[in-house]
Amino acid sequence: MLNVEQAFEWDRNGNKTPAKDTVTGQLVWNVQVTDPSAKGRNTGVVVKIAADVQPVPPEAVQGLPFRPVVFEGLTATAYEQNGRVQFSLRAKEMRAPRPAAGRGKAAQSEQAAA
Repeated sequence: MLNVEQAFEWDRNGNKTPAKDTVTGQLVWNVQVTDPSAKGRNTGVVVKIAADVQPVPPEAVQGLPFRPVVFEGLTATAYEQNGRVQFSLRAKEMRAPRPAAGRGKAAQSEQAAA
């Protein structure tokens, strides 16, 4: 995750207003994400989250230029734009990744039982 910012809509007169989810009426927030394994390719995408207040990103991880996140309830909706298939990504929430389950103790227990 790179950043979180409020989403906006523009009317026919060019007036900008905060975007709201059509189902819940909550404000929409854009979470800019990227794939660090892309090796130079542009993989930046936006995941939209509807919430009353701005989602709080997880704590930064020292040594990383981004914040690892997990999106709960992630959905992708396909649409056509300029002859190409695009995807709109939405999530119910984002959170920090949970630490990997420690295989060390489990492996030690399994070896002790054998």
